[in-house]
Amino acid sequence: MICINKKSDCCGCGACVQKCPKNCISMKKDVEGFLYPEVDKEACVECGLCEKVCPVIHKEKMEKTSPKAYAAYAKDTGMREESSSGGLFTLLAEQTLQKGGMVFGAAFDGNWQVKHTGVSDTEELALLRGSKYVQSDTKNTFAEAKQALQQGREVLFSGTGCQIEGLQRYLGKKYENLITIDILCHGVPSPDVWEKYLRFQEKNFGSEAEYVTFRSKRQGWRDFSMEIRFKNGALYSETLAKDLYMQLFLKNICLRPSCYDCRFKSLNRTSDLTIGDFWGVENVAPAIDDDRGTSLVLVHSQKGMDMMQALQKAVAFQEVDAEAALPPSAESRHSVALHRNRERFFRDLHHKEIDKLGGLLKDPLKTRVKRKIKNFIKK
Repeated sequence: MICINKKSDCCGCGACVQKCPKNCISMKKDVEGFLYPEVDKEACVECGLCEKVCPVIHKEKMEKTSPKAYAAYAKDTGMREESSSGGLFTLLAEQTLQKGGMVFGAAFDGNWQVKHTGVSDTEELALLRGSKYVQSDTKNTFAEAKQALQQGREVLFSGTGCQIEGLQRYLGKKYENLITIDILCHGVPSPDVWEKYLRFQEKNFGSEAEYVTFRSKRQGWRDFSMEIRFKNGALYSETLAKDLYMQLFLKNICLRPSCYDCRFKSLNRTSDLTIGDFWGVENVAPAIDDDRGTSLVLVHSQKGMDMMQALQKAVAFQEVDAEAALPPSAESRHSVALHRNRERFFRDLHHKEIDKLGGLLKDPLKTRVKRKIKNFIKK
């Protein structure tokens, strides 16, 4: 029986819920807004399958090898503009859809919450495109992917590293017709924090949101913006350095407890491909950098390499050194630091407006003074 004694021991992938043969496990939201498994002990038959598929309990041991790494972006400028970085996910997904397969990824629902979903045609692919900085609920997508695999369809499943390992443990065996893509992940914020922020913006603009993107390139790729368009025609657009939600996310105050002790960040992954923003590309591969979005791609398997080779005509790319592209200091390779005010932030979350909580991000006066002195000395 799955039992969560420490919140940091559950990544929320949902594999245990979907594997239970008695359907006696459900995901319940805690006070912070994160989902955790809850077992109906009377219905449980102690089969142990829920523990067997947990990617945290049974973390895969990886060989320390250096994967092939590429800086890349789609030559189609429209596709690239609509994507968070270089548009690689769209091109990879289209390969699968053109073969009659299914693609699974994170999408907004009707309330702007993030749920995993599967699509079967290119028109629906837009739902999965673009970064969504909220933890996604995988719901029943592991089971849906397995059904498609057993039908002989090709399946591409994308998600965070913990979600991909959860899927793999749920499936219990390798499928030749499965492609897995994990994303370079900073950490996953609480859905409750995102909802509170969005309702705050709707109140400010006097209208419901009709379009949301976390990664507008209106002011460039590096200075990407949170952008919300409202039904009354109003538009909110603010860069990551000034938008409150992005700062709450990037300063680690609203992340899932397991993100501060992540077991899935490394150079080597169990997925076929790892994709994400190539921050620092101007230092590693300046010839392929134009501030319009460049993807970093890590190739972990022959299937992944075959997919990349099939994109040669549609992609501008350059092979790079994996260690240089994603050094040990990168936040996609180690757990982020716990913010000193995290506990206080969640304690006040349901009692104060979200803008009133922004003050908790400020460093102590002593730290700010030291920083100013260091900057003065450098100048």
